[in-house]
Amino acid sequence: MTFSWTPEVHDFYGDPEAILGKMDGFDMELPSRRIFVLLTESAEGADVRFFEQSDGGYTVSTWSGSKLDGLGGRIADTILSNKGVHCVGEQTRAVLAPLGMTSQGTVPAPANPRAAFAHTVRAHGKETFVRATCALLC
Repeated sequence: MTFSWTPEVHDFYGDPEAILGKMDGFDMELPSRRIFVLLTESAEGADVRFFEQSDGGYTVSTWSGSKLDGLGGRIADTILSNKGVHCVGEQTRAVLAPLGMTSQGTVPAPANPRAAFAHTVRAHGKETFVRATCALLC
C-alpha cells in the first residue's frame, strides 16, 4: 500500500547514454515495486515496457509504435485521480490495455534502472534525442 500512496514518475531527456547516466543516480527501489513502467519516445518511434512482479521475477509486456500520443499524461491523470486508494499499477495496466501489449516473458528482478531499461533506451539509436519516462507505481 505504501507505494500506491507514493508513486513516482521521472522524465529523463537526452541521448541514451546521458539518460542512463541520470538514471544511475536514482534509487528507484525496482525490486521492491510490484509494477513499474518505462515509456520511451524519440523521432524514431515510441516504446512501452510494463513490468509486473510474478514468480520471483517480472513479467514484461511491450508495445512499440510511432508516438505515445499523450500516454504519459494519461498515466499521470490516473495516478492523481486514484489518490492512493487502489493499486495504481493495476489502474495503469487498464490505461495501457488499448495498446494491445504483447507479453515478452519473465525476467529476473532488475538490480537497478540500467539493468531494467538500458536495452529499450539504447534501441532508439546512439545519438538520438530521447525522452524516457519511468512510472514507479506500486
